[in-house]
Amino acid sequence: QGAAFWDQETYNLPMYAFTHTDIARRLVAYRYDTLAGARRKAKSLGYYGAFYAWTSGKTGEELFPDFFFTDVLTGRPIRNHFNCWQIHISPDVVYGIWLYYQATGDWEFLMEQGAEVLFEVAQFLVSRVHFKKDKNRYEIIRVLGPDEYHENVDNNAYTNYLSRFSLQKACLVFDRLQREAPEKLKTLLSKGGIEPSAREEWEEIADLMYLPEPNPESHIIEQFDGYFNLEDIRPEALRKRLIDPDEYWGWPNGIAVHTQVLKQADVIQMLAMLDGFPQQVLTANYEYYEPRTEHGSSLSPSVHALVACKAEHHQEAYRYFMESATIDLYNASKKVMSGGSFLGGIHTAAAGGVWLIIVKGFACFGLSDRGVVFKPALPESWDALRFKLRVRGCLLEVTLGPKGIRILNCEGSPGEVHVQAPGEERWLKPGQ
Repeated sequence: QGAAFWDQETYNLPMYAFTHTDIARRLVAYRYDTLAGARRKAKSLGYYGAFYAWTSGKTGEELFPDFFFTDVLTGRPIRNHFNCWQIHISPDVVYGIWLYYQATGDWEFLMEQGAEVLFEVAQFLVSRVHFKKDKNRYEIIRVLGPDEYHENVDNNAYTNYLSRFSLQKACLVFDRLQREAPEKLKTLLSKGGIEPSAREEWEEIADLMYLPEPNPESHIIEQFDGYFNLEDIRPEALRKRLIDPDEYWGWPNGIAVHTQVLKQADVIQMLAMLDGFPQQVLTANYEYYEPRTEHGSSLSPSVHALVACKAEHHQEAYRYFMESATIDLYNASKKVMSGGSFLGGIHTAAAGGVWLIIVKGFACFGLSDRGVVFKPALPESWDALRFKLRVRGCLLEVTLGPKGIRILNCEGSPGEVHVQAPGEERWLKPGQ
């Protein structure tokens, strides 16, 4: 319907950033073009900076209505807060811009457009966080994470971690501009009415942001404050409580609200997007949250497949890969919204998710400070896998087989690429 969601940055952009960089640049430039709409949304809700629309139109205005679902038992509209509590969309936009920069090295875009978005999102977070003096930390309260069944929660792990990520990147870009283009920085700050001292505020909030840590014994990260106190029940058992099969499961009166049942990945989504979590944390959280997830979204199977790869649950990864890849062929599971809503079209984010499973999951592609990293685990039923990547202008052809991985830095690439794979690490010149 012509709208952009946070799926654009988290599911579709990665493929374009590493394959078709011209399209990727247009995707991130879209968020610059709609920055004025994000500013207006923040102001309308009593904040400042840029609060991006959950459902964004051409101007960046929020298109998602206050009342979207209908209670099928009473016929009354249900007030959902996707448009005002799902604040992670702004950090998601920053995540996308930073991913594009990592993939392309396009500093010009960051200077001319991206930096302004990063600074405005940082300002929004300044206006949105709460400082708990008794705990000497910043918290983010009354939010809605990717798991849309649980609204009005405090310290959603995904939101808090991505918010810190955004603030840290804003500081990095500020510092580089200050070193290399001080007049450009001065112009950007003046344009947004931002004081130079704001950078210290961003850093302070990032340093003191409350991040739900993995439990020392179980290694599980609590999705939000009080989540573990909710009724622990599985989706198939909870479904039996429905009076009507089309009831909405979420806020305010749905059957999932007071349980640990999730609509879609939340902590798992965070683990798929952010690096640095130990293997035991990846495995423990996948094993905890996977059976509690209802998968009421087309986004859910692909992100579970990706983290299943990281958690070394390879058979489950392949099962979720097949589910994600065939969503629009079979539609065997619930992939339209409860309550009779239907968005139409195909699930493009699921298609982007399939690419992520193959490249970031099965091939375990990632970026390091020096170049690219692979740690492949080819599905048992596959003989070989081949794909191409474009990293900072260099075209790489990657081939996986049962005996190993072959990486070619294609002729015509502008320079060397540092490659790290199991048992080997080296620089590849063009043609090597």
